[in-house]
Amino acid sequence: MSFSGRLSSSDLQSFAFSRRELLGKFVAVAVATAAVKRSAESSATKKYPLPEFNVGDLVAYDWEPDDDDAPEFATDFGEILGMRWVPEPDGHCLAANTWVYYIRWTHSTCPDILPEPCYDGEPTYSSDLRLVSRA
Repeated sequence: MSFSGRLSSSDLQSFAFSRRELLGKFVAVAVATAAVKRSAESSATKKYPLPEFNVGDLVAYDWEPDDDDAPEFATDFGEILGMRWVPEPDGHCLAANTWVYYIRWTHSTCPDILPEPCYDGEPTYSSDLRLVSRA
């Protein structure tokens, strides 16, 4: 005899009710989870300001070389690979409450500085960068 054959009609009704109840609980948990996620996302946007640059943006970094044979001013060009919010100074960044950017440097106006594209792994502050073009 199968499992459903052993159940009486009242057992089948209570079994169906428990499945409906399970579905209701599932929907309630899903709605609660979505509400928590939405409130966490909205509090995250309130906590951090929007970054000045986006991943893929082309940026420039102007600097003064120390070498006497180099030009008076030089500019390095690169692409934003990533970014990080710095809430307080740490071993890599001395500033607080700022975005730092990780850049793949592609070329420079200073001869022989960047013979090929490179990533140095150093964070760069937005105040040191200027936008060349958006991705």
